[in-house]
Amino acid sequence: MALMGVVLAAYAQVPPIISYQGNLSVAGSNFNGLGQFKFALVNSNGTSTFWSNDGTSTNGSQPSQAVSNLVSQGLFSILLGDNSVTNMTPVDWSVFTNSDVRLRIWFGDGANPSALLTPDQRLTSVGFAMMAANLPAGAVTSALLASNAVTSQSIANGAITSAQLGVNSVTTAAILNGSVTAPKLAPQAVTTPALAEGVVTAANLAAQAVTSPALAPGAVNASSLAANAVTTAAIANGAVSLSQVNFQLGYINAQNPPYGATGNGTNDDTAAIQAALNAAGGNGGGVVFLPRGNYLITSHLLVPAQTSLVGVWRAVTAYSQYLGTTLLAVENAGTNVGVPFITLQGDNSTLEGVTIYYPNQVTNNPPTPYPFAIGGGGGNNITIQNVLLVNPYQGIDLATYGCPRHFVRSVYGQPLLMGIAVDQCYDIGRIMDIHFWPFWTQNTNIEAFQSANAVTFDFMRTDWEVVQDVFSWGYSIGARFRASANGSMNGQMSNVNFDNVDVGLQLINTQPYAVHISNLNIANAGGGTNHIAIQGLPGASALNVNGASFWGSLYQPVSWNNSGLLTLSNARFLSWPSSLQAVNIISGRAIIQGNYFTDNVGVAIRVGTATDRVMILGNMLVGNTVNSSGPKTYSANNQP
Repeated sequence: MALMGVVLAAYAQVPPIISYQGNLSVAGSNFNGLGQFKFALVNSNGTSTFWSNDGTSTNGSQPSQAVSNLVSQGLFSILLGDNSVTNMTPVDWSVFTNSDVRLRIWFGDGANPSALLTPDQRLTSVGFAMMAANLPAGAVTSALLASNAVTSQSIANGAITSAQLGVNSVTTAAILNGSVTAPKLAPQAVTTPALAEGVVTAANLAAQAVTSPALAPGAVNASSLAANAVTTAAIANGAVSLSQVNFQLGYINAQNPPYGATGNGTNDDTAAIQAALNAAGGNGGGVVFLPRGNYLITSHLLVPAQTSLVGVWRAVTAYSQYLGTTLLAVENAGTNVGVPFITLQGDNSTLEGVTIYYPNQVTNNPPTPYPFAIGGGGGNNITIQNVLLVNPYQGIDLATYGCPRHFVRSVYGQPLLMGIAVDQCYDIGRIMDIHFWPFWTQNTNIEAFQSANAVTFDFMRTDWEVVQDVFSWGYSIGARFRASANGSMNGQMSNVNFDNVDVGLQLINTQPYAVHISNLNIANAGGGTNHIAIQGLPGASALNVNGASFWGSLYQPVSWNNSGLLTLSNARFLSWPSSLQAVNIISGRAIIQGNYFTDNVGVAIRVGTATDRVMILGNMLVGNTVNSSGPKTYSANNQP
């Protein structure tokens, strides 16, 4: 068991909290899951306890109660002293009156007893900065300062914070010209109540004294500045940030006032983000931007018509939970029905550039059900692009409400049960650049669940759907074609890849105009029980495949027991067991033309007695045979 990478930080308002981040490995492998941590602040030789997470440690002993904390790919972070966390007590500033304070950690995986991690980690000056809390808020007033009493030499760098300044305590007479330089001001130290009206003049500011960290958002208003007080020389390059300036951006930053989303992964940001979305939608549409952060959403979000919810990513990502713009979904654990985590409610609503992560999902078989991560609300031209769906139980719902001309592009992830479902689309929808792979976990429980249950695409009524450049790995069904109460699909698909799939294409019903597929690749690596590339079940389907490869541990590349027409050409059948047939036409109609069958396996094509019409033309059989009992079978120009 190893622990690496310690980062300690204190906050501007000196709360009794210390941020701790680490990398945890067990037996040389990164730990994943819910860890049980115990913490104590001890002296240099560990014989005296100054603080522990539950207050029970004495003389450096192990605390009684543990703190549960998620570890993802070995990485974890926790706020020591955050009493909103179960079994965590605040860290008193007096701990840091001791000259040498060290952090002692015990870790358990929930199955084994807690183990002491060594060595103890020494805390440096960041933790001791909590001593600044000894100066009572507002203690320094203007009456206590003589004229020109505050000089640059008498102010320690960063010593002045907003808590030390009383209302209107800073007056012009108390400040020696040029004495306030940028290093003297703690971040956001200067707030509006601390400035008497007109006290800051150009002469009081040293060159580049005003930096962005020193200004609280909105702290400097017009009445605080004397005439011509702000000069170019007094403002450091880049000091004026968006929070200090009031002008029209062209988009809404959900972290800015009046919305105030935090993105800290702890505070509930649902109301703040929804308020920003409502404001944009109420103004006829716009963009709501979520800067880098982890946004806890305890219920769900609705994106209005003409409105885009946009994160930092401009291309699809992988392994980006807790990086970039991450939305943390927790609502409705335990049920697969309910309101989607994000609903694109109206015409032209868009979701772009975000990562969606379910932090409470478990690696059990079965995993925890949740409603769909993203749902269309029935509007025209909704767009989902550059989105990572790390581990939703269900991915994208374009079926419950019709979403004509939907546009789904560059979506990666590991939806556990359902990838994308489509129904009620009466004008061409587009789905492209999809990659569903174990971006969350390759845990054997999850792999077994997906291999037995998961569906990448579920196509029902959609007219001339365009699907291109799609891939999935480890699903039970790659693409399922069936009829709902609204009807079934026709469309065109290209560059379709289903790897380690139990059933590649499962057809029950399509429209008679057919589903046309070019460049199809289906393989099996042992997952599932059927091992079939194309499976036609009883129903009425029309499938046209031109250009395909079937390989791996497939039992039967093609099994067609459907009343419709299968057309298959320019395909390569690279493996199948000698006890079965590469192509088994049980019923319906088929045209099998211009295909290659790997050398001398056995029966390449079987045609059953229940078939209607079958044509077998120009295939390269290479020592394999054709076994036909069909009443209307025509076979010609096949090379033995």
